[in-house]
Amino acid sequence: MPKTGLTQEQIKERAIEHTIARMRKFGYEKVRLSDIAKDMGITHAALYSHFADKAALFDAVSERFVCDLDKQLEQVCEDKTIKNALNRITKWFLVLHRAKKEKVQNDPEIYRAFNFCSQIEKDFVKRHIALMNTQMTMLVQRAIDDGLIKGNASTIALMLLTATIDFHHPLMVAERTGENREQLLEQILSSLYKGLK
Repeated sequence: MPKTGLTQEQIKERAIEHTIARMRKFGYEKVRLSDIAKDMGITHAALYSHFADKAALFDAVSERFVCDLDKQLEQVCEDKTIKNALNRITKWFLVLHRAKKEKVQNDPEIYRAFNFCSQIEKDFVKRHIALMNTQMTMLVQRAIDDGLIKGNASTIALMLLTATIDFHHPLMVAERTGENREQLLEQILSSLYKGLK
């Protein structure tokens, strides 16, 4: 355990918290590792032992957002109160859209960091996209098994994710954050379901 009395994991978590606070207060571009270290009461070198550079720290902030989003989507997949498989797919897309829109509105600087990471295709972003594909394929397979739609689950999952990209791609969500687009998303999904019956 380091002299701070914190474990390595606790230092990382505190660094992320301090980074989020600074991003919110001063903006994405003005965050410096030296300032984070000072806020934490540790040396610049001690912080570098956890994060190679500012980009690595921003990645950690963005990864936290992605992990939280993955948990929200997993809850939809496991929610036993949703009986209809197509309603579950719709709920999944609404949760995805709302989470990203909320982050743009309430945490614009953190969303900018996430948007930058998603363009570069970091490993944690690739894992997030792969998990989304897996979840959607599973949800579609349930709908097929229930006789609500017909076709190949992985093909339909890809089609649904592609057809709704305007509602969950980071750049597109940011561009239309002032609009209430949930009804349109539901209408698009409803039309797609009808075509898949």
